[in-house]
Amino acid sequence: MNYAKVIAAAWQGTSDHPKLKWFTFVPSFVAVLIFIFEVLWQLYLYFSEFGVIESSFSIETIGVLFSFLIDNKLLIWAIILVFFVIFFGFIIPSLIQGTLILGVHHGFAHPDRYLSLRQKVIDGFNYFFRLFELNAVLSPFSFISIGLFVATFYRYFHENLFQVLLPLIVVHIIISFFMQVFFAFSPYFIVVEDASLADSFKKSISLVFLNFGTTLAIILLMFLVNLRVIFNVIVILGVPIGILVAFSYASPFAIFFSVVLSITLIAFTAYLTAIIEVFSTAVWERTFTVLRKKQDQLVALKTKDDE
Repeated sequence: MNYAKVIAAAWQGTSDHPKLKWFTFVPSFVAVLIFIFEVLWQLYLYFSEFGVIESSFSIETIGVLFSFLIDNKLLIWAIILVFFVIFFGFIIPSLIQGTLILGVHHGFAHPDRYLSLRQKVIDGFNYFFRLFELNAVLSPFSFISIGLFVATFYRYFHENLFQVLLPLIVVHIIISFFMQVFFAFSPYFIVVEDASLADSFKKSISLVFLNFGTTLAIILLMFLVNLRVIFNVIVILGVPIGILVAFSYASPFAIFFSVVLSITLIAFTAYLTAIIEVFSTAVWERTFTVLRKKQDQLVALKTKDDE
């Protein structure tokens, strides 16, 4: 497969349909906020565990927080926030994924036809539950889940991690690797070919088996792209925190400036994440289309030989 041609086509498709990018912006903004909260939460737990800060999270802390919410009449807002995070963290991604695949596939299959994003959203509901099930199955095996899994176990069992838990972590990483590789095309079989969840697993395994090296190359490419996004988020955390620490004793303006700068940088990262999300979908859609055509040719050739 010509990787340069696939990447060029994917980038051209991303540039030709800016509405897909803006459609993904708000969910990306929320996703970046959730990711920043996860990082800050892990840092807080680590600082507590290793004695950098004196406070620590416990059952008593939950009680104090709950009492604070009730006393200040914030419990309803806290519940709304929880549902908001669940909605954007677990429900919206599957709908976004289906809509993006449909939109990108439409752009490549019918470049001269008008792309109705609203119609693609409606059509995306047809694949929502299958994609939701797929993401639920694969989420424990994602790179972020592996990182959080290792970080959590290291925090609590760092003294005996390598003696007891290292084999489990290695097994988890190996299983996750093969799950991510062999089920890489499952979403595209579900959306493009309307396959069931079970059939998408079977067909994806078959397609990857025939094109293992190509699939690994695309996964590595997307991993490097997403690694850059994570690096940008870390920079976003570092800049405002550094400003806040450096000028917190000088004037309240530093806090205001830090907050404004944080929101601006988060919005920029969300914009970049949205572009990468569309580009990644386009790369996988082009790869899927090329490899499926190759597979169909092999099947047709085998049928002709059998005759």
